[in-house]
Amino acid sequence: MIAPTLASSPSGSNVAKRDREWNIWLSDAFCFTSWYSSALVKALLNTNASVRFITTDVAGEPAYFRSQGVTPNPGPFSSHYASKLPSPARRAARLLSVMANSAALRWQLKHSLATRPDVLHLQQLPALNHGINDDFRTIACAQSLGIPVVHTVHNLLPHDSGDSLRATYERLYTTVDRLICHSPDVAEKLTKQFGVNAHNISVIPHGPLFEAPIETGNERSFARTSLNIEHDRPVVLWQGVMAPYKGLDLLLQAWERCMSSWPDTATKPLLLIAGTGPASEAGLVNAAAKQFPESIRPEIRYITTAELPLFFQASDVLVYPYRAITTSGALLTGLTYRKPIIASDLAPFRQFLRNKENALLVPPGDVAAMTEALHSLLLGISTAGEASSIYRTLAAGAAQNQELYTSWDTIAKQTLSVYRELVRNQ
Repeated sequence: MIAPTLASSPSGSNVAKRDREWNIWLSDAFCFTSWYSSALVKALLNTNASVRFITTDVAGEPAYFRSQGVTPNPGPFSSHYASKLPSPARRAARLLSVMANSAALRWQLKHSLATRPDVLHLQQLPALNHGINDDFRTIACAQSLGIPVVHTVHNLLPHDSGDSLRATYERLYTTVDRLICHSPDVAEKLTKQFGVNAHNISVIPHGPLFEAPIETGNERSFARTSLNIEHDRPVVLWQGVMAPYKGLDLLLQAWERCMSSWPDTATKPLLLIAGTGPASEAGLVNAAAKQFPESIRPEIRYITTAELPLFFQASDVLVYPYRAITTSGALLTGLTYRKPIIASDLAPFRQFLRNKENALLVPPGDVAAMTEALHSLLLGISTAGEASSIYRTLAAGAAQNQELYTSWDTIAKQTLSVYRELVRNQ
């Protein structure tokens, strides 16, 4: 098998001059990968490339993109008028506006040579999950004009979909000109499971979505006061968008076992669950919180980017009990806060986590192992007044986490290298 391309940074004194000439259209039409797309667009703009960001505003934070120095340009049609409609009508309005903008985009590709991009870069394409093949028309339109199409593989298949969409995504992966994925193991799966030519795959790391603010020394105390959490209480944080594949049900089972055998003499820990998700997942969390009101605190709501650091800074342990994952922006964000982590032993996590060095890795779906990991980390903090030896070891390892992830500036340079190669080959 031919190895996939490991993207490298361009070099030479003329790079910046050449990159001013680049015109990139980066599309995240449904705003499904908003934080990733925003960070990449911002980093590409910093190389002096011209980037049209084809997306809508973040629903929970309409001003977020502009606060990052990027401006959405989805096209002439907007669904903002539908923001107060009931959920089904709102989703329908958003779909109609995206499809109308896609049609306008194809018209512009065909008829406006002055604005035509060098590369069209697509992020997640959720309409495909519902049998709507409009994105294939856009890909074909761009390719017919000699414009290479790049797609970033955030998930090999949509989570919790089984194999029902395998044929659709195999078509997508073998149609575009280049796939970007974030790890060699995903690249290998693309070749073995989807028949993608390894020459058409580039491996570029995923960057942290929200890097920790610069520390001044009193972040933990301030965060706990702000969130009304006792300063001496061990806190475990699960944060993100709730979904079955992220294993919240497994975590709650492990927490129940841990609390059921918790010694009366030890300070009871707190499980902090922060994020939004479907009613089924929220129901699981709320039911568990009613059963253990003193040790589970649900924050089931949209957590703004301004609030987010408080939850990480207030926590002692971060937990990622996922059943499966292709790439985890949530983990990359957690790494920047340099806290001990408990996570499922999955290949994408092993890129960044070392068992008993900066994390405890447990077999996916193993509630008993998750219970033991929680118990071993939390009991020492609760009974001795200071971290146990295993906690201290993990904390020392986590202090070096910044060496494990790649900066967005480097990611942008590697991405431009892919664009440059495609255009040159074209």
